[in-house]
Amino acid sequence: MGAAMLDAILSTKSRSDFDMHTYISMAHRYMFHAVGKAANSSVKAMLYEREIAGTFVRAVPSVHDRNMSPLISPYQLHADDLERVLTGEEFFRFTFVRNPYSRLLSCYLDRIKAHSTRPYKELIRAMGRKQGYEPTFEEFVRTICTQTSKQQNNHWRVQADDAMTSVVDYHMVGRQESFAADFVRIHMRIFGAPPAEGAVDVNASPSSTSAAQRLAEYWTDDLVALVRKRYAADFDVFGYSPDLARTA
Repeated sequence: MGAAMLDAILSTKSRSDFDMHTYISMAHRYMFHAVGKAANSSVKAMLYEREIAGTFVRAVPSVHDRNMSPLISPYQLHADDLERVLTGEEFFRFTFVRNPYSRLLSCYLDRIKAHSTRPYKELIRAMGRKQGYEPTFEEFVRTICTQTSKQQNNHWRVQADDAMTSVVDYHMVGRQESFAADFVRIHMRIFGAPPAEGAVDVNASPSSTSAAQRLAEYWTDDLVALVRKRYAADFDVFGYSPDLARTA
């Protein structure tokens, strides 16, 4: 991978972020980038099950332990091989994204309301507050909208930047809102067969917030305006409507 490509990636995220959330299969020739709060736990669970098939690994590793993943990280590849993964036609590249409004609300309900999480600790540090402080949703949104993409935690980072769309040409970008249909297409493309019956109906996320059904409780016109501006790339690149009423 050339220096210019790496510099472009590292302009919006840290090297550890890049290595942690980019999943590569050399056996099946694909790359999956996991966007925080966009179905990534469910995707990883199904990919892991396929990757360990026919091996001596008997149990599917936890999707929350990167060190146990059967999928490799960018740092494990030679620069030339990594460039092939990111740009070559022999590798199928995909990611999943989510409506910015429901994604940010889900992040707040799941990661910020729980005071023990790393995202919570990063947020209150950015706010200049002490452990135990309970940020409101408005404080959360206003704070993250002042951050650069590199400063943002991956759970609320602008998805277009987190997914490295300026560098990576994806063959498919799935949506959490149409997860089942999109993942079936991806699975067919990689493995040549649909996933096991009922597999796409299993939610591997450690928590469910039902954020898409709770938008009216939290979003105000002022906050919507902030997100429309700061997350403009997500609306533009992924085709989401900036209209709060249209969450699909």
